[in-house]
Amino acid sequence: MFSCTGAELKGDTVQETFGGYTLLERIGVGGMAEVFLARRSGVAGFEKDIVIKRIRPHLTEHESFVNMFLGEAKLAAQLSHPNIVQIYDLGRIQDSYFIAMEYIAGRDMSALIPRAKKMSFPFPAEYAMRIGSSICEALYYAHTQSDSYGNPLHIVHRDISPENIRLAWTGAVKILDFGIAKAATQMHETKAGEIKGKLCYMSPEQVLGKEIDHRSDIFALGVVLYEGLTGLKLYSGKNDLEIMNKIIEG
Repeated sequence: MFSCTGAELKGDTVQETFGGYTLLERIGVGGMAEVFLARRSGVAGFEKDIVIKRIRPHLTEHESFVNMFLGEAKLAAQLSHPNIVQIYDLGRIQDSYFIAMEYIAGRDMSALIPRAKKMSFPFPAEYAMRIGSSICEALYYAHTQSDSYGNPLHIVHRDISPENIRLAWTGAVKILDFGIAKAATQMHETKAGEIKGKLCYMSPEQVLGKEIDHRSDIFALGVVLYEGLTGLKLYSGKNDLEIMNKIIEG
């Protein structure tokens, strides 16, 4: 089953020790992972708020998924750009694989777009262009990265959507979840070409299950910006098949 939205927001207060981290609040949960606001403590009263993305236990049984997840996360950890959320740590505690990443105080575009629509207040075009410009810079940086031998890494996000664009209270714009989307897609492609993701933002190639490259990310960003500016989804329909046909034929 496809979806046009991401992980369900929970906001459940927790107080759980997870290795060297203290999980404070569960801020999201989806089919692949739980997301927590956490705190890392150290010497002399050092404290730092971070985000822990903890992979759901049942997925550790799938070796292909784990290998893809670890490989992609290690690639993403090499990305250092002001418009990409930084990965600090990648590991396994007991039976749980996790990513520790930068915490950005703010809101996702998925919260701001409907709020503007509800208030009958058009999303300011200058803000949308600023967001689009920042995301383009981050995507260009990621798409053109090479290894130490100069070989292109061919990094593609695969899930550019309002849920994965974070707007900080400071005005910074950040892409979330680099290095996770490919592993998630790989997991769901094991069943005779089945694909899963946020259907409304997929490129035609992604909907058709074809090999994709950086152009899919740019396509998805265009769809997000359309939604931000108009308050309407570019692709909508009565069911998944109708939406898929619109994307492929449009």
